[in-house]
Amino acid sequence: MQLLILGLIAIGLFALEEFVFTASRYFWVGGIVPILWTLFLAYLVVMNAANLDVRDYTLAIIAVIIPYVCWGNGYQRGVNRRAKR
Repeated sequence: MQLLILGLIAIGLFALEEFVFTASRYFWVGGIVPILWTLFLAYLVVMNAANLDVRDYTLAIIAVIIPYVCWGNGYQRGVNRRAKR
């Protein structure tokens, strides 16, 4: 159940990252959420390290990589949109 809740939060954050936070012309604004998300996941992994298995670590790694990809995609979309103007 906790993994499901964490997954739903992650999907919401990824959507916000892709379409809202990267709409700024400043590159660093979109990076705030991925950095906070990475710190939050690192905290969860450290606090629950004894109870985690390989699947949990794999999901944590994927959950860290995806926001940075969304950040880059959203920023590039904004650059392309501004270049068309």
